[in-house]
Amino acid sequence: MLGILFRNLLGYDMLIMLLAVFNGAVIYPKTKQHSLSLKNQLEPKIYVPVRMLIDRVKGKQESKLDLNQLIGMRADEIHYYSIFTSINSAFPMLGMLGTILSLLRMVELTQQEVTISFTVALTSTFWGLVFALAFKAVDAMLQPMVEQNRENLKMLLERVDTYGEREGFRDE
Repeated sequence: MLGILFRNLLGYDMLIMLLAVFNGAVIYPKTKQHSLSLKNQLEPKIYVPVRMLIDRVKGKQESKLDLNQLIGMRADEIHYYSIFTSINSAFPMLGMLGTILSLLRMVELTQQEVTISFTVALTSTFWGLVFALAFKAVDAMLQPMVEQNRENLKMLLERVDTYGEREGFRDE
């Protein structure tokens, strides 16, 4: 049994493993980095008085607030989070594809070969589901921060716009 699993790890299951490593080691850290960076930029600013926000947008204070930078940070966050969630949803499909490919090769096999091939076919489904569940748990921790950043940026932009309209604020 372990021999079958090991042999499959060197085949199609390796693709699932490599995708999981890429998602966990490259995409997730980038998503988290952009989310935390945006969160750190937004949280202290959305609760300050609107006049202070406008002064920061205009550049009257040392720590100028760059709304375009915040919007760019949000775009980066969305970009990496979309890749992360797309890869997560691909794991079960890759597992089923590996199973189907293995089952298609069993057309003219003996009973013993069919049993072995069927076991091999199921390992792809197993790994696809394992990684789908693992990354679903990671997503459950990351998704609230992404949503909170969206709400905070929206609130910040609305506050600046509302105050700007009320005070006749225009770019200088």
